[in-house]
Amino acid sequence: MASSNAAQVLLCVVKWIFHLIPVLKNRIPKPGGWLMSLLTLGYGGDKLLKLEFLSEYYFYYGLFKFESKIYIFNPRLVRHAINKLEKGAEHYLENSPLKNTLLGSSQKYPETRRAIASLFRKTSIEERAAIMMGDIQEMCEKFRGEPNGVVNVTKWSFLMALDIVGHVLLELDFHALGKKQEEMIRAMAVLHKCYALGEITSDSEEFREANTKFDDITHVVLEEALNIDDDTMQRKRLVKSLHDACGFNEAKDNMKLFLLAGTETTASTIPVALYLLVKYPRLQDELRKEAEELLESVMADPTKLLPKIESFLSEVLRLYPIAPFISRQIYEPVTLGDIHLDQHADVIIFTWGIHRSTHLWDRARDFLPFRFLNNSKTSGNMYIPFGAGSRVCIGQHLAWLELRLALAMMLYQFKFEHAHETPELRFVVDWVHAVIHPDKDLLFRVVSTQNETIKL
Repeated sequence: MASSNAAQVLLCVVKWIFHLIPVLKNRIPKPGGWLMSLLTLGYGGDKLLKLEFLSEYYFYYGLFKFESKIYIFNPRLVRHAINKLEKGAEHYLENSPLKNTLLGSSQKYPETRRAIASLFRKTSIEERAAIMMGDIQEMCEKFRGEPNGVVNVTKWSFLMALDIVGHVLLELDFHALGKKQEEMIRAMAVLHKCYALGEITSDSEEFREANTKFDDITHVVLEEALNIDDDTMQRKRLVKSLHDACGFNEAKDNMKLFLLAGTETTASTIPVALYLLVKYPRLQDELRKEAEELLESVMADPTKLLPKIESFLSEVLRLYPIAPFISRQIYEPVTLGDIHLDQHADVIIFTWGIHRSTHLWDRARDFLPFRFLNNSKTSGNMYIPFGAGSRVCIGQHLAWLELRLALAMMLYQFKFEHAHETPELRFVVDWVHAVIHPDKDLLFRVVSTQNETIKL
């Protein structure tokens, strides 16, 4: 610990000296052996913290090269990269169940997205808010039944998110909160062990079995969904739109994407948000007061604002962006600003570094829950928790509505406190799918408030 702290101090001194040296134009810098050794002394094997330091170290260049990838964090260069470069995932999703999804193919992405875009519009998602609130309330009832009042928020928020994906996107009843999707959940947990925790590899028998099981389950789910009579529906369903646009196999693969990506934001962000509210109990009380004042009107009209809760969530997603980077692939030589990039270069838009940059944000490393209360979320591309441009996350409106409703409904009904079982907040990174997760399930003590039971 002492050597680590000393190395971090030395790194700060080295950074200060480096910033005195004039910038060499038209150059992509990369750390030398001595700097890499110092980074290892200071941050061990934590790659995310190393990259965060390097984004500050090379700030005046706006980019740097690390492990053969080019990391970009200058807002102007980021804007160019988002608009000019293709989604690049085929090469690193080779062994992923998401390889053939709209996430993994730049060629298939525009056509597939056009086919389903209307179902992800803000108004379309808000029309299904009542269904979403039903799943949130079911999760809250599960909280009440936990022994000793200690709740695994990570587990229950994941199951809630899975049911919301089923109801809101696929118009299917998964009953995950009722523990009726155990095989699917076990398969998804094994994929998490591989990509996020690194406990197994993608060529292990455990992974292959889980991947096959997940494929079999989504195959059956899609078949059942396609057999539903659309004449009883008010609109064309997502599964039918996917099937018509890209056929059965690709529709099945994209269902995997919605199941995995549709649960990750919620299952990662809600526990982190509650961890911070437990750490700052006065803030929790202030947000609860807003929930008590506004929840009834928001439940009647989900377009109504929850100003303080929304500012708090925006700050959570700034300081802990669940998607810490965005990958782009260069298929032909291109120029970004003054920088020439060769064909087949891997470009990473480093959201984590952008959101935590001391050059772009006041008190960048501090958690300021009301930072966004009277300010716009965006300034150029400095705030991009869901990406930006034409390839912005298609599920952003679902995720945002889900987070704000869930937090308001939970705070209205419960007080969250630290428990003996509550771990420290640390993160692991799924470098394949560009997602961070708390490294352990987050558990909290839950105490019911005196507020009346929510009636839906």
